[in-house]
Amino acid sequence: MFTARFQEWVRAAARRLVSALHVHGVTPDALTLAGLAVTMASAVLVGFGWLLAGGLVLLVGGLFDILDGAVARVEGRVRPYGAFLDSTTDRYAEVVTYAALLYHFVSQRDSTLEAMLVILALGGSLLVSYVRARAQSLGFRCDGGLLARPERVVITVVGLVISPLLIWALWVLAVLTNVTALQRIILVWRQARDARAADRVAARSTAPPREPARPGERSRPG
Repeated sequence: MFTARFQEWVRAAARRLVSALHVHGVTPDALTLAGLAVTMASAVLVGFGWLLAGGLVLLVGGLFDILDGAVARVEGRVRPYGAFLDSTTDRYAEVVTYAALLYHFVSQRDSTLEAMLVILALGGSLLVSYVRARAQSLGFRCDGGLLARPERVVITVVGLVISPLLIWALWVLAVLTNVTALQRIILVWRQARDARAADRVAARSTAPPREPARPGERSRPG
């Protein structure tokens, strides 16, 4: 992932921009839905083969994804439903983007490899998000990994804007999204292992002490 310091710098810059523009009356949920609409427009362009335009529009859609959180924090509108809506629309945005890429490739000849890479990248991207959501619902911390959503968007935009790099972008997404899902699975496994070890230590420390054997008595095995 991008370093935590860089991510915080981006969020802080977005909050300053929102404050400078005096954005009022625009809810974070409205920005979230607008970002999804922009991403769907990008998918239409990509599907028709206009990759450069689709990449630039997708970049704008990614900016909406940053601004909705910034508006929520500046105006004190951070709500559980807003986070839920943001995560859900992010998944829709990924699906329509990859579907557009798949349509673009299957409409051409000899593009089986590219189509399979798109499917693998989509599956890996959804797994990354699912693993995190499921882990957090069970009380685990599940951040980190190579390719979170910001990185995936950047790689996709670069591949669309510089079309000779698109196949390489798909290779990176197909491989590293699944590696990221595996990284998060291992992270959760380690936390579960440590929790079990802590439970065993706590159980031993609270167990009642055994009574010493009386003089003349042999201790019997339990």
